[in-house]
Amino acid sequence: MLSVGQFAKLAKVSARTVRYYETFGLLPAPIRRENNYRFYDQRLLGRMDRIRELQSLGFSLEEIRDALHFSNEQLRIRLQQRLLEVNEEIDSLENRRLRLVELLSVTIKIESGENITETERNLYMQAIRGEIIKSLEKKYAKVTDMELAYLSRDSWFYSNPEMGEFVQALKKCMEFAKRKNLILGPGRGSAPASITIFGVGFSSIDPMKYEMVPERLSMQVPSVHIDVEFERGQEFIDYCQEANRKLKFGEIQAFKMPLIDIVKNVHEAMGGGIDYPQIHDDSDLVLNHFRSGEIDKIFGFDFSEKALVMKYENFLPGYDGLEEMQKYLRGQEIHNFRDVINITALWRPHSFEILERLELYRVAKRDGFKFDFLPQQVKKSLEPNFGRVIYHEDLLRIISHYTGWDLGRCNSLRKIAYRRELEACGDWLEFQRMAPEAVTALVQEEGKWAFCLPHALAFAQFTKQTAVLKSLHRDIYFAEIERFEQKHGLAWDDIGIRIKGVSLLQN
Repeated sequence: MLSVGQFAKLAKVSARTVRYYETFGLLPAPIRRENNYRFYDQRLLGRMDRIRELQSLGFSLEEIRDALHFSNEQLRIRLQQRLLEVNEEIDSLENRRLRLVELLSVTIKIESGENITETERNLYMQAIRGEIIKSLEKKYAKVTDMELAYLSRDSWFYSNPEMGEFVQALKKCMEFAKRKNLILGPGRGSAPASITIFGVGFSSIDPMKYEMVPERLSMQVPSVHIDVEFERGQEFIDYCQEANRKLKFGEIQAFKMPLIDIVKNVHEAMGGGIDYPQIHDDSDLVLNHFRSGEIDKIFGFDFSEKALVMKYENFLPGYDGLEEMQKYLRGQEIHNFRDVINITALWRPHSFEILERLELYRVAKRDGFKFDFLPQQVKKSLEPNFGRVIYHEDLLRIISHYTGWDLGRCNSLRKIAYRRELEACGDWLEFQRMAPEAVTALVQEEGKWAFCLPHALAFAQFTKQTAVLKSLHRDIYFAEIERFEQKHGLAWDDIGIRIKGVSLLQN
């Protein structure tokens, strides 16, 4: 008889494993002596060898427990079944190996600039789609039919023969930032509307949460703008510029963002960061400043007159943005954070018409729905805007309702309305025949002013962060703003932007 320690040593397992096998039913209960110690029959070592052998063949412990009681005939049948399973696994692995070899070959060709066949490109795009789905599984825990349906709406992405190279370049830029431990902004522009781009990791904004319209990207070259911390960001800027230079299709632009540094410095001064997503968008920490009109040093509301971007806009004579916005906010009820986002989308203080549009929005919140001639389905889509048309996405849904066109075609018409080139547009003439005059007039007028929802949502993350910091750590936050401005001679709210060929903050 062997003690549990002796038995485990000869069986080449731990004593804990021996006890587990006993409770699991793989080993019989041991003999107990007067001192209550376990002792095992040496002949059980043969059973341990058999257990180990069956494990090496891929059998689970449950299957092994049953197999230990099989007759020779039963064991032969089960081994034959397992052999068939192993052969299927070998075939599957071989197919996977061949696909990897093919994909590697395609990747090498793309990296070297060689032309690839349509079959090779399809293989490449399928592999990218598989990567995106795996990434989405990490974000959603499980990718449901709803996410897959949304992904299928990204057909613009998979139908373009050069999109794969663009995505790979974008992935490399994101991986570079991760290796360098650089802080990036939420990802802005229209690209966050794509769940594919969300899966790549470019954007932190879930497009499904806000019911964005990926089809609006179907008729444009993809362009992404990435904000990076100011002081340590130049290496990332250079890396993205080099990646962009090699692209035959699409554009990747990175910009230094002072506010990222300021937020980081506040966190360091506090001795720890803030988990902003865990703070509800509609909490008092976020909304109280807008309710009171105390919005100094809140991003998107307090425009610094010395900011570089101000030099490239035609602002109102005697413009005092902070005072004007404070007065506007105090004259109304702030309902929620979406209300705040809507105001930032409207607030571009460079003409009297913008101030008029802000007033129309305030009245719509107070008096109810504005466009009563619209059908109920469209009205419902405008409820987050309190009945006003504010975003490109609003116009797309209106055009689509009356025409039945796909959203990509609707977006093409929206762009024409924005450029005011309607007279020469066949789609516009057709739209006029299909929709009431009040609707076509609405699209024509609002097309001049509508804003990009994905971009508004991206910048709203900075709005929320600054509101929370002002609520929780006002003195530290204001001190870090002053320290940054004195050190760099730049306004705290300067943003990376390209205007008239000039890349602000990079020159």
